[in-house]
Amino acid sequence: RRFESNIFSFNYPEDWSITDSEEIEDGIYYVSIEKNGLDSSGLMTIISYEELIDFDESIMMNIEQLQNNSVVNNFTFDTTKDSEFNTIKSRSSNFKFKTMGIKHDGIIYAFSSVNNSVIILKQEALEDKKENAEGFDTIKNSFEIK
Repeated sequence: RRFESNIFSFNYPEDWSITDSEEIEDGIYYVSIEKNGLDSSGLMTIISYEELIDFDESIMMNIEQLQNNSVVNNFTFDTTKDSEFNTIKSRSSNFKFKTMGIKHDGIIYAFSSVNNSVIILKQEALEDKKENAEGFDTIKNSFEIK
């Protein structure tokens, strides 16, 4: 299966679903994709902008939202650094937290094409890493920005 928007596209496996897809405001689009199943924890959210944004500032805004989330405990994050998302040069920051006693980790990526920008947040429970790996890889390895 493939998801297409004006700015980006990606493939995702049968056992994952698009759980939200909406235009937040003009030129800003939000998509979330999750691994199916009540006990699943694999989650990726993608926010795209029809403009160029400040990567580090956007990553910090996402980190602040996580820090202020009432179900997130023991939140820690790393310094933002240069990285890659499917060969696309990006900036990223890793994070860790506990929710309902379960340890999670994740990463926030920020990158752009010539005219558009994307922020991707990926998170999962440590105990689900094996089950989530294929889905995350499928999305990441097929991701394209226009």
